[in-house]
Amino acid sequence: MKIKLSNQLLLMGSCFIPSVLASTHLHANTEKNIQNVNYCASAGGGNYEHIAGVSTSGLNNLSSGQIPYTDFTHLTAQLNVGQNQITLTPGFVNSAYTEYWRVYIDLNGDGDFSDADELVGSGSSNTSLTTQLTIPSSAQGITSRMRIAMKYNSPVANACENFSAGEVEDYTVRINKRDTSNLEDMCLSQAPTDESALTDSIPVCVKSSSQFQSFSVPGADSAGSVAITTAYGKGNLTLEARNGEGGYPRPGDDSLRSKHVGNTECVIITNPTKYWTNIVMRGLFKGATIVADLGATSCRKEPGAIDPGNVAYEYPHVNVIIFPFSFSDTPLTWTADQIHADMETVKQYYTEQSYGRFTVTWEIKPEIFINEPKSKYDANTKAWHQLYADKIAEAGVDMNFPGAANLVMMAAPQVSTINSQAGPPFIQLYHHKPGTIAHEMGHAMGLRHSMSVEAGNHVINSGSDSIRNYGNPHAMMGMGAHTLEEYNLMYKSYFKGWLSDEEVPLIASSGTYRLYAFDHGSSSGTNAPGSIGMRLQSGNEAYTYWLEYRTTNDRYNSNTKNGVLVNIKGYMENESQPSFWNHRSALLDMTPNSRDNSRWAQEDETDAELTIGKSFTDPWGGFKITPIAKGGLEDTANAWIEVNVEIL
Repeated sequence: MKIKLSNQLLLMGSCFIPSVLASTHLHANTEKNIQNVNYCASAGGGNYEHIAGVSTSGLNNLSSGQIPYTDFTHLTAQLNVGQNQITLTPGFVNSAYTEYWRVYIDLNGDGDFSDADELVGSGSSNTSLTTQLTIPSSAQGITSRMRIAMKYNSPVANACENFSAGEVEDYTVRINKRDTSNLEDMCLSQAPTDESALTDSIPVCVKSSSQFQSFSVPGADSAGSVAITTAYGKGNLTLEARNGEGGYPRPGDDSLRSKHVGNTECVIITNPTKYWTNIVMRGLFKGATIVADLGATSCRKEPGAIDPGNVAYEYPHVNVIIFPFSFSDTPLTWTADQIHADMETVKQYYTEQSYGRFTVTWEIKPEIFINEPKSKYDANTKAWHQLYADKIAEAGVDMNFPGAANLVMMAAPQVSTINSQAGPPFIQLYHHKPGTIAHEMGHAMGLRHSMSVEAGNHVINSGSDSIRNYGNPHAMMGMGAHTLEEYNLMYKSYFKGWLSDEEVPLIASSGTYRLYAFDHGSSSGTNAPGSIGMRLQSGNEAYTYWLEYRTTNDRYNSNTKNGVLVNIKGYMENESQPSFWNHRSALLDMTPNSRDNSRWAQEDETDAELTIGKSFTDPWGGFKITPIAKGGLEDTANAWIEVNVEIL
C-alpha cells in the first residue's frame, strides 16, 4: 500500500534512474532525418503502478511489471498532422490510483522535448485514458522520438524529470506528410472547435451560425500564400479573408470573398505581408469544416456555382412553429386564444398581399416555463439567447434548420430592451401584434427592411447618397408594419408566384403606360383590369426600378394618390450576408429635404412620390418618366395613373 506522511509519498523498493539514455538510430527515409540523437534521461519508480498499454495509429504495445524506464524505439507510431487519438492504460499491483500522463514528441529534431509545441498530449485517470495528440503541420514527414511519462499524483514538470512513482517509455514516431488534396468532414469525428486561431493545414469543425464565425491564421507573412477552404454541412455561407491590415473583413471593404452556392468556398491570399490572416464565415450554416493551408496556392475543394443571392422565397406557403416562453415572475400574456386570433389576421394579410397565391399555417408548442425570474436574463441577454436555443432544441426542433417552408418563432415577455427581430428562419417575438408578426415573418423568409435613398437635393447618384433603414414609410417592411400596410411590389416579387410578368411588365419601349392600383388585392386576385406596376432598367443595366401606384396609404400623406412610388433594386447593396439579404428595395425620395426630422427619421420620405407633371431621369441614361394623368374610381382596384416613358 501507499503510505502518505506529511504530504510526502514514502515508497517501498528501489528506483532505477539511468544517467543517459542510449541514442537511437531513427529511420532515414524522411525529409528531416534525425540520427544519433542523445535525449535527456527520465525515469519513474516505485512498485505500485506501471504503463500497461499504449495504443495509437500503427502502435499497440502492452507491457507488464514496473520498470522505471523502457526504450521501445524499435516500435513506431504512425501519426498525422492534426488530431490523433491515443489510449494510455495504467497497470496497478493492488488499488487503482489517479495517474497523470504527458506525451512529448521532438517535433523539430533538435534532440529535446522543450519547445513550445512539443507537449502534444496530456490527461489524468485511474483507468484507461483516451485523448488527442495535436501535431502541427511543420512536423510533417519527420521520424522522431515520442516520450510518454505516467506519474502518480501530479504530472511531470518536464520531459526530463526523474520521479519516484510511475514509468517512462520512449517510442519512435513517424509524422505522415499531409494530404492537402483532400478535405475530411471533421464534424463527423469531432466537436466544433472553441479555438479562435486555425493551425496550419489542420481542418476543424466550425460551430453552427446564423450570422458569422471568425478565425485568424498566424504566420502568414512567412508562408508566401494562404489557401482557405470550407466545405460540408447544411446552409449557405460566404467566406471572407484579409491579411493583417485593417483587422477582420467588414462589409464593403476590399477583403477577398468567395460567394458560391452552399458551404464550399475558397479564398487564396497571395504574397501576404502581415503575420495574421483574418477570416470571417458569414451566413446560416451548420456542420461546416474549415482549413487554412500556409504555402498552398490552391484550395482543397472547388466551389460550385456563383451564389446569385437570395433571389426568391420558393414555396407557396409557410408554416410557423411557435414556442411560447414565460418566467417565474413574468407570465406570457399572449394567450393561446390570442395567438390563434392574431395568426388568423396574419394569414388573411398574406392571402391578400399574395392575391390568393400564398398560405400561412401555424402550430403552437406547449409553453416552456422558465423557473427563474426574467430579471436574471434582463441582466444577461447572451444567457437568454442560449437558454431559449437549448429549450427549443430539447423540444426536437432545430431553430436554424427547421425544414423546408418552416419558420420558428420564440414568443416571450420582452427581455431587457431587445426588440422583436428575425433572420432566416428564426423569429424572436417580444411585441405580440399582427403587424409585428407579419413584418418579422418577412425577415425570416429572407427580406431586409424597405429602405430609402436620401441624397440631398438630388434624388439618386449624387455622390453623397445614403441608405436609410426603415426608409419606406408606406411599406410593410419599412415603417408600415404597425398598420399592416402593403408590401411594395419589388418585395412582392421576391415571393415566387405572387406576381406575373404581365402584371408588372419590364418596359423596353417608349410610350404611355397605365398602372392600376396594386393595393386592393384579395384572395380572388389583384382585382385590377390591367398591369399593377412596371419595371425599368437603368442605363448601366445594374439596377431595376419598380413603379407602383398606391392609393390606400394616407396615414402620412394622401398625395400618394397623385403620383407613383419608385423603388430601386440593387443600388448601394452592402449587406454583410448577401446569401440571405441580396434582395433589398430602396424608395427614391422624389422631393428630398421637404420635411424636417423633428418627429422621426423617415419623415422626409412621406412625400416621396413622383407626382403628375414631374419627371425623373435615370442618372445612368436609361430612361425618363413622367406621370401625366390619373383616373378610375379612387381607392379601388380600378384607380389608375398613366406614366409617359421615354427610353433614352
